Amino acid sequence: MNVLYLDSSTEACTAGVAADDRIVTDFAIAPRGHAQRLLPMAETLLEQAGIGFADLDLVGFGRGPGSFTGVRIATAMAQGIAMARDLPMAGVSSLECLALGAWQRFRRSGDPGEGAEIRVAIDARMGEIYRAVYRAGASGELEVLEQEAVTKPVFPGRFDASLPLIAAGSGFGRYPDMNESAVVALCDPDALPHARDALSQLQRLGEERWMPPDAAVPHYVRDNVAQVAK
Repeated sequence: MNVLYLDSSTEACTAGVAADDRIVTDFAIAPRGHAQRLLPMAETLLEQAGIGFADLDLVGFGRGPGSFTGVRIATAMAQGIAMARDLPMAGVSSLECLALGAWQRFRRSGDPGEGAEIRVAIDARMGEIYRAVYRAGASGELEVLEQEAVTKPVFPGRFDASLPLIAAGSGFGRYPDMNESAVVALCDPDALPHARDALSQLQRLGEERWMPPDAAVPHYVRDNVAQVAK
Protein backbone atom coordinates (compact mmCIF):
# COMPACT_ATOMS: atom_id res chain seq x y z
CA MET A 1 0.00 0.00 0.00
CA ASN A 2 1.28 3.47 -0.93
CA VAL A 3 0.50 6.25 1.57
CA LEU A 4 1.24 9.97 1.62
CA TYR A 5 1.05 11.83 4.94
CA LEU A 6 1.04 15.61 5.56
CA ASP A 7 1.11 17.43 8.90
CA SER A 8 1.51 21.07 9.92
CA SER A 9 -0.44 21.05 13.19
CA THR A 10 2.47 22.54 15.16
CA GLU A 11 5.50 24.68 14.33
CA ALA A 12 6.88 21.59 12.60
CA CYS A 13 6.18 20.84 8.96
CA THR A 14 6.46 17.11 8.32
CA ALA A 15 5.53 14.72 5.52
CA GLY A 16 6.12 11.09 4.75
CA VAL A 17 5.58 8.43 2.11
CA ALA A 18 5.18 4.71 2.70
CA ALA A 19 5.61 2.76 -0.53
CA ASP A 20 5.20 -0.93 0.21
CA ASP A 21 7.98 -1.61 2.75
CA ARG A 22 9.90 1.60 2.16
CA ILE A 23 9.34 4.71 4.27
CA VAL A 24 10.80 8.15 3.56
CA THR A 25 10.05 11.23 5.66
CA ASP A 26 11.01 14.86 6.05
CA PHE A 27 10.75 17.28 8.96
CA ALA A 28 11.44 20.99 9.33
CA ILE A 29 10.76 23.65 11.92
CA ALA A 30 8.87 26.26 9.93
CA PRO A 31 6.36 28.15 12.10
CA ARG A 32 5.25 30.41 9.24
CA GLY A 33 6.25 28.41 6.20
CA HIS A 34 3.81 25.50 6.17
CA ALA A 35 1.90 26.54 3.06
CA GLN A 36 5.10 27.03 1.07
CA ARG A 37 6.97 23.93 2.26
CA LEU A 38 4.44 21.13 2.55
CA LEU A 39 3.61 20.34 -1.08
CA PRO A 40 7.23 20.57 -2.38
CA MET A 41 8.23 18.34 0.54
CA ALA A 42 5.63 15.78 -0.52
CA GLU A 43 6.69 15.90 -4.16
CA THR A 44 10.34 15.31 -3.23
CA LEU A 45 9.45 12.37 -0.98
CA LEU A 46 7.31 10.73 -3.66
CA GLU A 47 10.24 11.01 -6.06
CA GLN A 48 12.56 9.48 -3.47
CA ALA A 49 10.13 6.62 -2.95
CA GLY A 50 9.93 6.03 -6.70
CA ILE A 51 6.19 6.65 -7.02
CA GLY A 52 3.89 9.48 -8.08
CA PHE A 53 0.57 10.88 -6.91
CA ALA A 54 -1.19 8.50 -9.31
CA ASP A 55 0.27 5.51 -7.43
CA LEU A 56 -1.14 6.45 -4.03
CA ASP A 57 -3.75 4.35 -2.24
CA LEU A 58 -4.35 6.59 0.78
CA VAL A 59 -3.72 10.20 1.83
CA GLY A 60 -3.19 10.81 5.54
CA PHE A 61 -3.24 14.13 7.34
CA GLY A 62 -2.48 15.53 10.77
CA ARG A 63 -5.99 16.31 12.03
CA GLY A 64 -4.87 18.20 15.16
CA PRO A 65 -5.26 19.42 17.76
CA GLY A 66 -2.75 22.20 17.34
CA SER A 67 -2.41 25.45 15.47
CA PHE A 68 -5.72 26.34 13.86
CA THR A 69 -4.05 27.64 10.70
CA GLY A 70 -1.55 24.79 10.53
CA VAL A 71 -4.16 22.06 10.93
CA ARG A 72 -6.30 23.70 8.27
CA ILE A 73 -3.37 23.92 5.81
CA ALA A 74 -2.48 20.23 6.02
CA THR A 75 -6.11 19.13 5.89
CA ALA A 76 -6.91 21.26 2.85
CA MET A 77 -3.76 20.24 1.01
CA ALA A 78 -4.38 16.54 1.67
CA GLN A 79 -8.01 16.96 0.58
CA GLY A 80 -6.96 18.57 -2.67
CA ILE A 81 -4.65 15.68 -3.49
CA ALA A 82 -7.25 13.06 -2.53
CA MET A 83 -10.12 14.72 -4.40
CA ALA A 84 -8.10 15.12 -7.59
CA ARG A 85 -7.39 11.38 -7.63
CA ASP A 86 -10.53 10.01 -5.95
CA LEU A 87 -8.54 8.61 -3.01
CA PRO A 88 -9.63 7.84 0.55
CA MET A 89 -8.19 9.77 3.49
CA ALA A 90 -7.37 9.07 7.13
CA GLY A 91 -6.58 11.49 9.94
CA VAL A 92 -3.97 11.04 12.65
CA SER A 93 -4.15 12.77 16.02
CA SER A 94 -1.17 15.01 16.71
CA LEU A 95 -1.32 13.88 20.34
CA GLU A 96 -1.29 10.18 19.41
CA CYS A 97 1.61 10.88 17.07
CA LEU A 98 3.54 12.52 19.92
CA ALA A 99 2.78 9.60 22.22
CA LEU A 100 4.01 7.00 19.75
CA GLY A 101 7.20 8.94 19.05
CA ALA A 102 7.91 9.32 22.78
CA TRP A 103 7.34 5.59 23.33
CA GLN A 104 9.76 4.68 20.54
CA ARG A 105 12.46 6.99 21.97
CA PHE A 106 11.93 5.48 25.41
CA ARG A 107 12.41 1.98 24.03
CA ARG A 108 15.58 3.02 22.20
CA SER A 109 16.97 4.40 25.47
CA GLY A 110 17.54 0.82 26.59
CA ASP A 111 14.43 0.06 28.65
CA PRO A 112 12.94 -3.22 27.37
CA GLY A 113 9.51 -1.88 28.19
CA GLU A 114 6.40 -3.93 28.78
CA GLY A 115 4.44 -0.73 28.36
CA ALA A 116 4.24 2.82 29.64
CA GLU A 117 1.79 5.51 30.64
CA ILE A 118 2.30 8.47 28.32
CA ARG A 119 1.19 12.03 28.97
CA VAL A 120 1.28 14.33 25.94
CA ALA A 121 0.64 18.05 25.91
CA ILE A 122 0.80 20.77 23.24
CA ASP A 123 0.88 24.41 24.30
CA ALA A 124 -2.54 25.81 23.35
CA ARG A 125 -1.72 29.38 24.44
CA MET A 126 -3.98 31.47 26.70
CA GLY A 127 -2.75 29.47 29.71
CA GLU A 128 -4.06 26.16 28.35
CA ILE A 129 -2.79 22.90 26.85
CA TYR A 130 -4.11 20.27 24.49
CA ARG A 131 -3.60 17.06 26.43
CA ALA A 132 -4.26 13.32 26.39
CA VAL A 133 -3.01 10.24 28.22
CA TYR A 134 -2.24 6.87 26.65
CA ARG A 135 -1.03 3.44 27.67
CA ALA A 136 1.50 2.00 25.22
CA GLY A 137 1.71 -1.75 24.79
CA ALA A 138 4.98 -3.54 24.20
CA SER A 139 4.32 -3.72 20.45
CA GLY A 140 3.50 -0.02 20.17
CA GLU A 141 -0.29 -0.07 20.21
CA LEU A 142 -1.87 2.84 22.08
CA GLU A 143 -4.82 2.63 24.46
CA VAL A 144 -6.54 5.91 25.28
CA LEU A 145 -6.64 6.52 29.04
CA GLU A 146 -7.79 10.12 28.79
CA GLN A 147 -9.40 11.59 25.71
CA GLU A 148 -8.06 14.67 23.94
CA ALA A 149 -9.08 17.88 25.66
CA VAL A 150 -8.07 21.49 26.10
CA THR A 151 -7.50 22.30 29.77
CA LYS A 152 -5.49 24.33 32.20
CA PRO A 153 -1.89 23.03 32.44
CA VAL A 154 -2.62 20.16 34.82
CA PHE A 155 -2.88 16.39 34.54
CA PRO A 156 -4.91 13.88 36.57
CA GLY A 157 -3.27 11.42 38.92
CA ARG A 158 -1.60 8.28 37.65
CA PHE A 159 -3.76 5.72 35.89
CA ASP A 160 -1.27 2.85 36.38
CA ALA A 161 1.57 3.51 38.82
CA SER A 162 3.18 0.17 37.94
CA LEU A 163 4.17 1.46 34.50
CA PRO A 164 6.94 3.94 33.64
CA LEU A 165 5.65 7.47 33.09
CA ILE A 166 6.60 9.34 29.90
CA ALA A 167 5.85 12.99 29.16
CA ALA A 168 6.20 14.67 25.76
CA GLY A 169 5.24 17.83 23.94
CA SER A 170 5.57 21.59 24.03
CA GLY A 171 3.11 21.86 26.92
CA PHE A 172 5.80 20.47 29.22
CA GLY A 173 8.29 23.00 27.89
CA ARG A 174 5.86 25.82 28.59
CA TYR A 175 4.69 24.46 31.95
CA PRO A 176 7.50 22.27 33.39
CA ASP A 177 5.89 22.12 36.82
CA MET A 178 3.28 19.71 35.41
CA ASN A 179 5.78 16.94 36.20
CA GLU A 180 6.71 18.04 39.70
CA SER A 181 4.24 15.69 41.37
CA ALA A 182 5.28 12.57 39.44
CA VAL A 183 8.41 10.55 38.84
CA VAL A 184 8.91 10.76 35.07
CA ALA A 185 11.09 8.19 33.34
CA LEU A 186 11.40 10.32 30.21
CA CYS A 187 10.38 13.92 29.55
CA ASP A 188 10.77 15.39 26.07
CA PRO A 189 9.47 18.98 26.15
CA ASP A 190 10.78 19.64 22.63
CA ALA A 191 8.89 16.75 21.01
CA LEU A 192 6.83 17.53 17.92
CA PRO A 193 4.73 15.25 15.69
CA HIS A 194 6.80 13.43 13.07
CA ALA A 195 5.56 11.76 9.89
CA ARG A 196 7.37 8.48 10.61
CA ASP A 197 5.21 7.93 13.69
CA ALA A 198 2.03 8.97 11.88
CA LEU A 199 2.75 6.51 9.06
CA SER A 200 3.14 3.78 11.66
CA GLN A 201 -0.31 4.68 13.00
CA LEU A 202 -1.83 4.75 9.51
CA GLN A 203 -0.45 1.31 8.72
CA ARG A 204 -2.31 -0.04 11.76
CA LEU A 205 -5.66 1.39 10.65
CA GLY A 206 -8.18 -0.85 9.00
CA GLU A 207 -10.01 0.38 5.92
CA GLU A 208 -13.10 0.95 8.05
CA ARG A 209 -11.27 4.00 9.46
CA TRP A 210 -10.72 5.52 6.02
CA MET A 211 -13.03 8.29 4.85
CA PRO A 212 -13.94 10.14 1.66
CA PRO A 213 -12.23 13.53 1.23
CA ASP A 214 -15.39 15.50 1.96
CA ALA A 215 -15.57 13.85 5.41
CA ALA A 216 -12.00 14.79 6.37
CA VAL A 217 -12.15 17.66 8.85
CA PRO A 218 -9.71 19.14 11.38
CA HIS A 219 -10.09 18.28 15.05
CA TYR A 220 -9.57 21.57 16.84
CA VAL A 221 -10.76 20.42 20.33
CA ARG A 222 -11.25 24.04 21.42
CA ASP A 223 -14.77 25.15 20.44
CA ASN A 224 -13.84 28.71 19.52
CA VAL A 225 -11.10 28.05 16.96
CA ALA A 226 -10.80 31.72 16.18
CA GLN A 227 -9.18 32.17 19.58
CA VAL A 228 -6.19 30.07 18.57
CA ALA A 229 -5.65 31.29 15.02
CA LYS A 230 -1.95 31.91 14.44
